[in-house]
Amino acid sequence: MFVLKTIDDSVRILPAEQRKPLPTAITDELNRKYSNKIKPKLGLCIRVLDVLEVGDGIVHACLDGSAMFAVKFRIIVFKPFVGEIIVGKVVNASPEGLRVSCEFFDDILIPEYMLKANTVYNKHTSQWVWQYEDEDSGDVQNMDIERGELIRFRVEVEHFNEVRPNALNGPMGPNASTPIPPPAAATPSGTGKELKSSAYWLECSIIEDGLGLLSWWS
Repeated sequence: MFVLKTIDDSVRILPAEQRKPLPTAITDELNRKYSNKIKPKLGLCIRVLDVLEVGDGIVHACLDGSAMFAVKFRIIVFKPFVGEIIVGKVVNASPEGLRVSCEFFDDILIPEYMLKANTVYNKHTSQWVWQYEDEDSGDVQNMDIERGELIRFRVEVEHFNEVRPNALNGPMGPNASTPIPPPAAATPSGTGKELKSSAYWLECSIIEDGLGLLSWWS
């Protein structure tokens, strides 16, 4: 679920930041640039682990006195691999499927076609219900998928989208990053276009045995 990535980049250290020890100033600037942001094809950057190499600084004395450094560093990234099994929490349901959260990452969708067979949507309770049939007795038991329940799911597809930070900036380039919005006070509500337009989202399933609510298999 979490991976270490090595990245080459350059950072600009402003004069006010040059009073700090250089490793601290560089790490702080890298965290401002990467932490809690989506990098295309990379994933959700969490924090810089360490700085491996620092090149000679180039001071722009004719501008503002800032210094540019070429750096190589390692960063912790949230990027589950396809096929990975993860546990999250159900936060919303709609006819399109279930939205799941891993606390710090909410853009996880289990679409209706990746739920278990014989799972139906109850529009009166706004819940999905797995109609489990006992193989021996033939009895059918309704297993409600309620909000707040812990759910085990499998990552099937990861999606990256180019987004527009605002109308003036235009589409993002391949090396741009997208900030993650701060957590909202309300529960994430979208399971359709809103979620699928996110810069990075996961499409998951609970079809296989052992997947679904943890309470089903306890």
